[in-house]
Amino acid sequence: MEKPLPYIEQQDCILHGITQIASIDPQELTPEWLLIQNNMAMAFCLNAWMFNRELK
Repeated sequence: MEKPLPYIEQQDCILHGITQIASIDPQELTPEWLLIQNNMAMAFCLNAWMFNRELK
C-alpha cells in the first residue's frame, strides 16, 4: 500500500477536485457529478475534523 499523502496535500487535492466540478455549468452537471462533489466536500470536512482532533 502506498504511503498516504500528508494532510495539507490531501486537502489541496480534495479542494482542487471540488473547484473543478464547481466550475462546470450547474445545468450540465449530472446527478453523479453532484454526488461526487458532495462526497468530496464531506471528505474535506472529515479530513479537517480528524486533523483538528489529533491536535487536541
